[in-house]
Amino acid sequence: MCILLLSLFFQVIAESLSEEEIGGLRELFKMIDADNSGTITFDELKDGLKRVGSELTEHEIQALMDAADIDNSGTIDYGEFIAATLHMNKLEREENLVSAFSFFDKDGSGFITIDELSQACRQFGLDDVHLEDMIKDVDQNNDGQIDYSEFTAMMRKGNAGATGRRTMRNSLNLNLGDILNPSNS
Repeated sequence: MCILLLSLFFQVIAESLSEEEIGGLRELFKMIDADNSGTITFDELKDGLKRVGSELTEHEIQALMDAADIDNSGTIDYGEFIAATLHMNKLEREENLVSAFSFFDKDGSGFITIDELSQACRQFGLDDVHLEDMIKDVDQNNDGQIDYSEFTAMMRKGNAGATGRRTMRNSLNLNLGDILNPSNS
């Protein structure tokens, strides 16, 4: 459950970053999104990774897809792509953590409650989620809500789900310079 919560937080942070902070990732997304649909399918991801020199197996590519596909739509949209490929240091900057926490803390109480988390999940198209389990995974003092220190501890600690995100980032950034600057190859 914590994987889903962490993925939601990463997406909120990713969507708040400027184009300058995101760098060449928009061009990379467009290159992989072969049909210009605004989403990346498994086949597009597989072909895009081959074009950048990746030798990942289909199983590994599916694991990347699963890690990035936050809303379980079967495709990766731009926000999910950015969240999956950003460098962790951008995600861990304090102002980004404050911004993400504030997004979920709708009433400004300093806590993320189950109702606020439910509202955010609905906003991201996630309905069938076990919110109590998600809160329990992060709630260190067992008060039934997530305070800022618990939130930052979860974000900085990460979890097994972040492995897929790092793998995807590393795979996609492998030859990013060659894609964006082919004359330097």
